[in-house]
Amino acid sequence: MEILNVQNVKKVYKPRLGAKVEALVDINFTVKKGEYIAIMGESGSGKTTLLNILASLDDVTEGEVMLEGVNYQSIKNEELAAFRRKHLGFVFQDFNLLDQFNLKDNIFLPLVLANKSVKEMNEKVKQIAVTLGIDHVLDKYPYEVSGGQQQRAAVARALITSPSLILADEPTGALDSRSANELLDLLGKFHQSGQTIIMVTHSVCAASKASRVLFIKDGKIISEIRKSYKGEDLTQKIFDMQSSAVAKRIHNE
Repeated sequence: MEILNVQNVKKVYKPRLGAKVEALVDINFTVKKGEYIAIMGESGSGKTTLLNILASLDDVTEGEVMLEGVNYQSIKNEELAAFRRKHLGFVFQDFNLLDQFNLKDNIFLPLVLANKSVKEMNEKVKQIAVTLGIDHVLDKYPYEVSGGQQQRAAVARALITSPSLILADEPTGALDSRSANELLDLLGKFHQSGQTIIMVTHSVCAASKASRVLFIKDGKIISEIRKSYKGEDLTQKIFDMQSSAVAKRIHNE
């Protein structure tokens, strides 16, 4: 079942001074429910712009993005926040937790904004906190716990509303290798349970956990690789793809 459809997306920035910038040229791809997709590319390739568009934080210049049959361009500005809360979950590199709230209250936030009852919020937080292994630190504040625990709280906040799609922006970028691997294992478990995930990353290790990897360059998707069978390690394929891209760049120079 197709959950996300990105068709002929183009994004052009027109600064007051200087020439216009084509951040995205012609982006086309679809995502099936339950897929785990990584997007890779060098700095300036357009991957962050694409993620912002998928998050409905930026508008397309041309083309369309449809999530579960809803065209982003058809959503009124005053309805966008509610749409994001219902359909999208976000995981950021720098966690984006509020220091004045403990972890439990940080996780509560999307449910509070959705006017859920205290009973329902407590039940959901308890269940997801146990799954993520942070149930024993819920009363602590972000600055009192490790980076790995902060990111797990951020993942809990993203998943607490059972969103259609999780968008992760370099989720392991601020973590040590052990915490990063633990987080990737947890994301993998949520994926196996049916959660759809799109992750932007520079990390070969992180991308290798996905079921499909899209490579973006100069605002275009230039290639993709998929797992051909369950449990396949994509690491070597990603390295080969990156090595080929570097060789082509050196040759052109």
